[in-house]
Amino acid sequence: MPTLVYADADASSLLRVKRIGPFAALRPEEFAPLVTRARLARAPVGARLTASGPEGRLLYVVLEGSICLFGSLPSGRRCLVEVVDAPCLIGESAMFVEHGAAIDAEVLRAALLVELPSPLVLDCLRANTAAQLRMLGYMSARLKPLIAQITDLKLMTGPQRLARFLVVLAERQSNPAALRLPFEKRTVAALLGMTPESLSRAFRRLVGLGVRTMIGGGIAIADLDRLRQFVEAESANLTGSPEQV
Repeated sequence: MPTLVYADADASSLLRVKRIGPFAALRPEEFAPLVTRARLARAPVGARLTASGPEGRLLYVVLEGSICLFGSLPSGRRCLVEVVDAPCLIGESAMFVEHGAAIDAEVLRAALLVELPSPLVLDCLRANTAAQLRMLGYMSARLKPLIAQITDLKLMTGPQRLARFLVVLAERQSNPAALRLPFEKRTVAALLGMTPESLSRAFRRLVGLGVRTMIGGGIAIADLDRLRQFVEAESANLTGSPEQV
């Protein structure tokens, strides 16, 4: 299994940490203890992030790359919950659980991380009200897309969820008529709460709306507005369940 490669945290990396979430509110003297305990790590694709290290529980500050966050089903099977892009924090919720909590995260795109001891970060938060509010704001912002995912799962069919994903992707890319998926289709399927087979059926359904898979893996969208209208259509106007359509 790929592993993290550590180095001393340099001034440039620490300055980037200082701009993220609650750290932006810390005064220099409050941030200084974190500087002395920070560890810089390069994480290759497939590397796992754990809840603890040699000095106890950890908070990861992701400066570059993308991370998959997983949950566990009662059967023990992992399920993809979220894909987060840098800059972001991994393990912030676990900091507030008395006995810690498992972090099940895996690097999707090669990442540059800074590891910080969670107890030390908590000490900094306790001493700075503005940092506390920034952390609350950061965690609230992280919850919003998860709530949107739950809403989509309850109200949208599989093709609608895929169409929404493609619309959002098109709005972020410079050439919305010819998209590149940000990761493999099996990851897209897991993120949308679908099986790979269901995702294939959803793509076939969207052919009638001008969505085509091109040679090389690109996605061509003939009419983005038409795709938006399909996403916004009431579920009652469509037939079948996400796994049937």
